[in-house]
Amino acid sequence: MQEKIKILVADTSRLMLSTIKGIFDRNQPDYSVFIATEGKEACQKALNIKPDLILLDSELPILDVERVVRILKRVAKTRNIPIVLMSNSQQIDSLFDAGVDDFIFKPFEEKEFLYRIKCALRLGRNLNKMMEQNELMAIQAKEMQRQYRMMEEQKKDIIDDITYSRRIQNAIMPERSYLLTLLPEYFLFYKPKRIVSGDFYWVAQKDNKVILAAADCTGHGISGAFLTIAGTAFLNEIINYSFIDAAEILNHLRNHVMRLLHQKGLEGEAADGMDISLCIFDFQQMEVQYAGANNSIMQVKKNKELLVYSPDKMPIGIHENYDKPFKNQLIKLEKGDMIYMYTDGYADQFGGPLDQKFRNKRLQRLCLEASGLSMAEQYQLFERTIDEWIGYRDQIDDMLVIGIRV
Repeated sequence: MQEKIKILVADTSRLMLSTIKGIFDRNQPDYSVFIATEGKEACQKALNIKPDLILLDSELPILDVERVVRILKRVAKTRNIPIVLMSNSQQIDSLFDAGVDDFIFKPFEEKEFLYRIKCALRLGRNLNKMMEQNELMAIQAKEMQRQYRMMEEQKKDIIDDITYSRRIQNAIMPERSYLLTLLPEYFLFYKPKRIVSGDFYWVAQKDNKVILAAADCTGHGISGAFLTIAGTAFLNEIINYSFIDAAEILNHLRNHVMRLLHQKGLEGEAADGMDISLCIFDFQQMEVQYAGANNSIMQVKKNKELLVYSPDKMPIGIHENYDKPFKNQLIKLEKGDMIYMYTDGYADQFGGPLDQKFRNKRLQRLCLEASGLSMAEQYQLFERTIDEWIGYRDQIDDMLVIGIRV
């Protein structure tokens, strides 16, 4: 059942109070009308009954009407109740400044009086709706702030975990100082898309030969990083029991990855794995044995001749040719030659004036341009070139380029 509308009328004139009550009885008999004859009483009754509308005479004893209005508009319980001033004077500007919402000049006609009351009640309802909406919005804003703080805490925990994972991943990969003992002249451009990377590099020495790999695991970030750790562990294990042969190392690595991921060649099976280029450098014989799973390598000779060595078109992982062995390619070296090993991330970056991929052709030209520079200068050229190419865009993949001068 809807509550009756409550109206508080404060006037010193008994005749005016009776007239107003009579108007309501004739036209709005369901209204509850409360009477006050002075300012202090009006304030007390307004606080007690919380009316829907307050009618105040401009001349109230004990507490003058301006003080009454200021009190009612200051108290939270009554500040949104519309106040209509009844006055026979036009000097009422200060009362509007105090907070009066409307006025009626005395004497008034019944029709005008009812219209003003109707407007004031509508104002009160709108104010109440706004107040309810503001309260609801405040509650929602508080809840959003709570959820935001929770998300920020969770985000921090996740980033802390990933950052720690990066320390583990970096610890597993070869240290630059170790690379220098095996490869006197090299540069390493390694730039993960996120905190951790799906690209990894690996190096080992056996029988006076240096084995170097550049690999790109499925995905980037955490998903790719899991496979980089597994790939590094598998390669370390394989060279302990396998004779030094690039293709044979990739065959064993594929078997390990397929067992790890439970890949059996079934329909709809996830085709996770890695692309890799693996080189075995024999600096005494001045040759390198190369085998690749979707990852090519480049040789830039001292006379600026560029040679690209294509990989087997299959990954380390499940594939329609997963039972087909990888093949070796033997590359003759000369003093001063550059060998470039890389994943597809560098060439796949979008940028430039037409927002297109960098592509392998540009990478080949870049290797030709860089080949005569020092290792530090080559690194700076590769870094500057791709930064300028990407520009304001986001990096879309992990990047790995290794340059070795013979």
